[in-house]
Amino acid sequence: MKKIRSTAPTVEEAIEKVIKEYDLKDDEYTYEIVEKGFKGILGFFSKEATVDITIKRNFYARKIKEFLLGIVKSANLDVKINVTYRGKTFYVKIKGTGIGKLIGKHGKTLGALQHILTIFVNRLSDIKLNVVIDAGEYRERRKKQLETIAENAIREVVRNKGKVVLDPMFSFERKIVHEIVKKYKGVRSYSIGVEPYRKVVIEYFRKHARTNR
Repeated sequence: MKKIRSTAPTVEEAIEKVIKEYDLKDDEYTYEIVEKGFKGILGFFSKEATVDITIKRNFYARKIKEFLLGIVKSANLDVKINVTYRGKTFYVKIKGTGIGKLIGKHGKTLGALQHILTIFVNRLSDIKLNVVIDAGEYRERRKKQLETIAENAIREVVRNKGKVVLDPMFSFERKIVHEIVKKYKGVRSYSIGVEPYRKVVIEYFRKHARTNR
């Protein structure tokens, strides 16, 4: 996920320097010796050791959890946080009492937390990472709500042969709506606006083409 080249008089010192700088645990990195180094003769011709250290994904999972725990602690919430990962995406699940504060109205607080965590973890990485956060199974409940919203909008669009602009949604919500629209003939969907106010438009389409995005 991130590779760091470190140099020092010895291999051990080169590794230790990175461990301290990034607060690494023993199982959160691997290393490859590029140059063992040479003390030289009577102080002459010495050469520093060079090591390539690769930070593993469990380091980012731990940092995400620690960062989020700091946030919920300030809100005096008693919750449990579990962070897993698959590929470049980290999945955060929060369970406990009073997590409604973390979800917020229409999931806006949860969305903001996800945005903050994504920025945080990407500052630690060389490649783009994604964070998906869920609290109290909110996403599953929201999915069912979106299905109802989308189906009602589709019926209205077909009945009036017009279009409906839905309220602003997060990207994962828009994706759900687009997938639902694909199941129906005579309608199409697309997104307009900029984050965090991006919306889905569902409209009547005579040729039955689909241009979801």
